Amino acid sequence: MQRSEIRRAIKEHNLSMLGVSYVDFTGMARMKPTTVGELDAVLDVGVKTARANFAYSHTDQVVRGAAMNISQGDLAIVADPETFVIPSYTEGVGRFIGDVHEKDGSVSKLCTRSFYRRMLGRAGSKGYRFEVGFEGEFHLVKREEGKVIRLDNHLTHSQEAFNVYHGFITDLVAALRSVRVDTTKGHIEGGRGQLEFDIRHHEGMKPADDIVYFKDATRAVARKHGYIASFMPKIGHDWWGSGMHLHMSLWNRSGKNLFADEKDGKMGLSPLAYHFIGGIVSHLAALSAVAAPMPNSYKRMIPGKWNADAAVYGAGARGAAVRIPDERGKSTRLECRFPDGAMNPYLTLGCILACGLEGIEKKTDPGAPLAVDISSLTDREIRKKGFRLMPRSLTEALLELEKDDCLRKAMGDVMFEQYIINKEQEAAQMADKVTQYEVDNLLDLF
Repeated sequence: MQRSEIRRAIKEHNLSMLGVSYVDFTGMARMKPTTVGELDAVLDVGVKTARANFAYSHTDQVVRGAAMNISQGDLAIVADPETFVIPSYTEGVGRFIGDVHEKDGSVSKLCTRSFYRRMLGRAGSKGYRFEVGFEGEFHLVKREEGKVIRLDNHLTHSQEAFNVYHGFITDLVAALRSVRVDTTKGHIEGGRGQLEFDIRHHEGMKPADDIVYFKDATRAVARKHGYIASFMPKIGHDWWGSGMHLHMSLWNRSGKNLFADEKDGKMGLSPLAYHFIGGIVSHLAALSAVAAPMPNSYKRMIPGKWNADAAVYGAGARGAAVRIPDERGKSTRLECRFPDGAMNPYLTLGCILACGLEGIEKKTDPGAPLAVDISSLTDREIRKKGFRLMPRSLTEALLELEKDDCLRKAMGDVMFEQYIINKEQEAAQMADKVTQYEVDNLLDLF
């Protein structure tokens, strides 16, 4: 969007504030606000934030061993004019998403949005356009006396549950329209307060920006309805897990879907698609440290939960970490089912793309697809069938990430090391937390 258009919109909508957002290593979107009189400044030099903010954990605790500290001055969040929106849910405020710059004006090696842009550039240099859509799952809940309360007891895809939440759903569709996020579906997913919105695919940076605005709008509209919208991967053992399923494909500049091949006798996929999948599957354990970035994430991603039963791909298989949906032709795509809503979307998409491109370069064989329902199998039975299990903890995933040369090279040493340091502390912070389940089931046994 041109600067003159932004000025006109500010005047027409009588805006008084501008917010510039960025996403840190915890996956949280943080924002620095300023007044509309500072428009030129936020576009040219950005708004300042302490460099030490990138050393925060998800609880705002300073991460031990981080290279950033309070003696190092500021970073600048430089607004991208293409991200300008006027949310219907924050009256008088215009919003941007920005890139992180160092005090000398250079792009920071800590900027995950710039990292994703580099990966898009790498794909573009090979003649590829990367398109992504997503399914965002979340729960609507309330908190009473410190306890999370379910709002209903309706079942999966229940018509009656839609009637209960139709006011929220229609309000959220309108809110998403105001931040230029294109919805294709909004429905009851697992029931008992879990909903899902499907967002139209786009190329380039927009899908990652859409995830940021989608989560922001969902939380804001939920608050206005008296709910809490939670993207927490797993709220409780008897709750459905919530993921952020990513649908992706590569296209050429002429508008051809490069994943489609009607002559393929197996899945209707091109050799390029198989190699891209091979790149992802071969790095799944490391990728999960980025796409499923919390200890809680691994309570969702276990066999039998329709998420990622094993590190494998399959046609239509919802137990596969990488699923190939049924549609073909221009709708041919793969679906990564292992990410969740706690992820940093720029980091996740950039890492997946880096691994997929490596798969194409190396002509990586993805191996045998999942052709059976493994949701009822034991871990040993899954391994006997030749499939690798997904990591069972963030710590296990981080150990795999630390050994992954592809992702280290793609992210760069600074981002790679700081991300691991940050996530190791998050894992350590939760390691000594005792659950009610443990107390209920072990107290009288030992």
